[in-house]
Amino acid sequence: MSHPRRSAASALLLVTVAVARAQGDVLDQSYVPAALTNGLEVTASQPVTQTFTVGITGQLTRIELARIAQHRGTPTQPLQVDLVTTAGGVPTTTVLASITVQPASVPSSIGPLQLDLRPFAVQGQQGQVLGIALSSNAAPGTQTYAWWGEAPNGPYAGGQVFIQLTAALPAWDLAFQTWVAPVASATGYGTGFAGANGVPSLAASSLPHLGTTPLLLLGNSAVTSTFGALFFGLQRANLPTPFGGTALVQVAASATLSLAPAGGSLPFVIPFVPAFLGTIVDVQGALLDAGAAQGIAFTAGLELLIGP
Repeated sequence: MSHPRRSAASALLLVTVAVARAQGDVLDQSYVPAALTNGLEVTASQPVTQTFTVGITGQLTRIELARIAQHRGTPTQPLQVDLVTTAGGVPTTTVLASITVQPASVPSSIGPLQLDLRPFAVQGQQGQVLGIALSSNAAPGTQTYAWWGEAPNGPYAGGQVFIQLTAALPAWDLAFQTWVAPVASATGYGTGFAGANGVPSLAASSLPHLGTTPLLLLGNSAVTSTFGALFFGLQRANLPTPFGGTALVQVAASATLSLAPAGGSLPFVIPFVPAFLGTIVDVQGALLDAGAAQGIAFTAGLELLIGP
């Protein structure tokens, strides 16, 4: 049985996400300082690497050298940009993607240079440390390249700069951005509050992909027929309630539903809108249950990450 009015709550919630992501990916890591205090020259004797920590699991789609320029005029040697692995946070020679950039494609004055990683199908895992490694055969003192950022004490906490591959410059960070096409997921979090038959369950019938309508499955801890509600938000919460349970969602929308003794479900409508890709929606259920300490049982939280 469909619930068009109630399922509309999920679609309306997603419409509030206003960030346009027309390319089907989301900005993950970004360090673009307002003030540029220093740059590092990229030459045959000085390769430069900025490491970063992946924040969203998925395919790395783009990287941007947010502040890069030709140095002393137009170089005759190309710029090599490699995405490399790290070991203990230190760059290695293991290359995941490699792009050769001709001199004319590098800004003549300080500006951004964006590079497409899609052909390399690099899969990143949340918490993984990778490196953006720049090198060139341009001889020192000739026309080379300069990558700009902030020093000392660059504030990007997820990585640092290395020269000559492994020599760390911990006071530096160089301007960059990365994008990811996220992997759809449904992950439980937090702790629920028990009713007559334990803590009620909350799950999704399928992963949240664009253009699909997974069911949100709310279990019934009251055993008998009752009424419940699902609360939706774009952020987690951890707030005590007067009913004994903890509110695990910063509520932006809600929907009510009737629960049979076996539980009930609510369609979660995900329109095929690229702007919703990478959106995180947090959900929690509650239901009337005479067996709960204050008459209301709570589920744990369920975090939905919308993928392609």
